[in-house]
Amino acid sequence: MTSYSQNEGVMKIHNDFTLYFRVVPSGKRVVYYYTYDAKGIRTHGRSTGETTLTAARRKCNRLFKDGELAVKKRRVPTFAEFANGWWEEKTCPYLQKRLKRVNLTKSYLTRARQCTEKVLVPFFGSMRMDKIQKDELEKFLDKLVKDGLKNSTANSYYAIMKTMMVEAAEREIIVKNPTEKVKKLVENCKEIEIVTREEFKRLFTGDREKIWGSDPVAYTANKLAAVTGMRAGEVLGLKGGYLHDGYLFLCKQHDRYGYRDTKTKTQSNIPLPSLVVDELNELKKKNGDGYLFSVNGGGKPVTVNSLYNNFHKALVNIGIPKTEIKDRKLHLHAWRHFFNTELLKGGLTITQVQAITGHKSERMTKRYCHFDPAEFVKAKAVQEDLLKPAEKPEGETETGSNVLPFPSKENEKTRKQA
Repeated sequence: MTSYSQNEGVMKIHNDFTLYFRVVPSGKRVVYYYTYDAKGIRTHGRSTGETTLTAARRKCNRLFKDGELAVKKRRVPTFAEFANGWWEEKTCPYLQKRLKRVNLTKSYLTRARQCTEKVLVPFFGSMRMDKIQKDELEKFLDKLVKDGLKNSTANSYYAIMKTMMVEAAEREIIVKNPTEKVKKLVENCKEIEIVTREEFKRLFTGDREKIWGSDPVAYTANKLAAVTGMRAGEVLGLKGGYLHDGYLFLCKQHDRYGYRDTKTKTQSNIPLPSLVVDELNELKKKNGDGYLFSVNGGGKPVTVNSLYNNFHKALVNIGIPKTEIKDRKLHLHAWRHFFNTELLKGGLTITQVQAITGHKSERMTKRYCHFDPAEFVKAKAVQEDLLKPAEKPEGETETGSNVLPFPSKENEKTRKQA
């Protein structure tokens, strides 16, 4: 038998049921069917429990004859109801399924949970899941941008929404996933300005106490980040036992989630210039095989905020105003950009730079992934060159500094007047 529906003057003809295969969680292929209600709206798929089309068709014909083929329309939940318990392993079927196949970091789960609770539910919460369509998703992205968010941030929120809607379609809570029709926004992140080589020389080859104060921790941590490209968490996660003559073994990081694997889950040897090795060995004398950047004997590293704050103070001390620091976005991650740039300028290939800094790329082969960065002679040459004192300008007197002079208050007034 055939059913009919009329939509905008066009007569549509539907079969009594449509069969299709679906792979269930056990890996078995089972035949499902769907029908159309009196208004011509497609119903949610239902399992026949059969594994062959012939057996499934026979069962559906029997159900039709007995008047049981047309299923009662199931209640579609609101987004708030659907999102309840998401991103919690005990209550989220998606997470239970995903964690069997891939490791998700605590930081990702925390961000996803906060985004769902504070951004997605307030916007979509009262909407029925099947009513969330292309227009609603476009309005959501427009609102995020109107509220002052960067496109990259809006895209990250949308990616979490997309993950949830894909799961809803797979569980047949909705018939189709509407996010397939909505593309992410164009990225518009402001480019980060890196520290210049001249500014690096001011920071690390001048009077250390005048620039950084008497505490060697923030000074050495920032220098290490600058000449290795290590992330802040990787610097803080460095322990004395991972320090060797001429290189360090990078395998962990320390952040608000504790001591854990690096962002890329990889381990590598990082070359070190001799001067930095000496400074790290001084910290090792105090902290042993514990955290090197520690003020309590290696039991716990200092906070990332202390490294940021001391870095910014040092920048001010070499004559960079706070407004410029903010405008140029000079933060600890800027050291990673700085070192990447210096390595490329020093003649290293992109693949070699990736092996040292830990950047991932589809083009990186296993051969280069396992190539030992400690053997990169060019990298050590770049590091040593960075740490050479700045050359004294011709004609400078003996009292002159080997770095660019610090602006005094009197000089600063003269500069502003000019």
